[in-house]
Amino acid sequence: MEEEMIIGISTSFSAAHSIPGHKKCGKVHGHNFKVEVEISGKVKENGMVMDFFDLKRIVNEVVAKFDHTLLNEQIEIPTSENICLRIFSELAEKGLNVRRVRVAENEDKWAEIRR
Repeated sequence: MEEEMIIGISTSFSAAHSIPGHKKCGKVHGHNFKVEVEISGKVKENGMVMDFFDLKRIVNEVVAKFDHTLLNEQIEIPTSENICLRIFSELAEKGLNVRRVRVAENEDKWAEIRR
């Protein structure tokens, strides 16, 4: 029986945003966001679910559009939760079997979706 394997990578981007109507975060401010992505699949004959290089390239293609931007221009309410959902959705649209995406604003604040 072939088991599903989970593999993952992490990357980062820097961006500014404001959260409309929020007392503190309503002002434009920036973060160095960390993004973690896990996908799953069967181990192929080459011994890999997917080459880490290819996974990182695809994730970076999605994340690159956020780097050094004002996120409000791309996401109406750019909370960590909505950024996480957008990344998850775009990776799934690229055909990846996404299991988990985590977007962290800093070391102690993050949003995560798992499927």
